[in-house]
Amino acid sequence: MKEVIKFITVLILCIICFSCSSDDMGSSTIEFSPQQLNGTWKISFFSDENIVRTSEFSSYQFDFNINTKDIIISSNGSTSLGSFDVFQETRSGETLWIVDAEIDNRNNPGNADLQDLDEDWIIRSVNENATVIEFEELESNNKPEILHLEKVENFE
Repeated sequence: MKEVIKFITVLILCIICFSCSSDDMGSSTIEFSPQQLNGTWKISFFSDENIVRTSEFSSYQFDFNINTKDIIISSNGSTSLGSFDVFQETRSGETLWIVDAEIDNRNNPGNADLQDLDEDWIIRSVNENATVIEFEELESNNKPEILHLEKVENFE
């Protein structure tokens, strides 16, 4: 009788474990809407292969317009234009939000190398107020670049 009770207990536990859907276990999808990217941002952290380079971008602001998919890049009173696209992609069963930034150095308004921002970025987290978005480089041969954007308050 003890063997039957053990068998039934193990069977019930197995049924319970395997009947839970992946949604019951928690979702890895980031709560994000492309509209949250609208507005003016500054780089609050940038790491390139574990070398922190945030200070190189301290004079820059990035104004994202989700309707036109343009980025107006400002530094020291000068501006440049970039573009971006936001989409979802599934990799290894994980749904990722990707921001594909197209930025070059031709009309760079400052001194940092804007080519370093010309990437496909995975959104790794968005804080509760959507004022900080953390990104990781999608494709990297070494340590991925890490980028944190912080929303700039526009007081008018």
